[in-house]
Amino acid sequence: MVTCGAVIIAGIGFAGSYAAIRELALKKGFGTFAYVFPIGIDAGICVLLALDLLLTWIRIPLPLLRQTAWMLTVATIAFNGAAAWPDPLGVGM
Repeated sequence: MVTCGAVIIAGIGFAGSYAAIRELALKKGFGTFAYVFPIGIDAGICVLLALDLLLTWIRIPLPLLRQTAWMLTVATIAFNGAAAWPDPLGVGM
């Protein structure tokens, strides 16, 4: 049940974030690349964190992987906020 709920919540979050970042990228002139840009950011976060976990598990930690994933997460949050700007409620949501 918990896993199912987590997948549903993650899917809702991804769909909303994807739509907001795609619209922002289209406004900024990314053209057709705007449709894959949000997926690239989220996939980058997942891959970097998975690789960090794997390397830590086999005792070859590389902290730069986790820090880069965090930077991509901050970028996603910033892009979502910028998509709703200047509406303060939209930025908060």
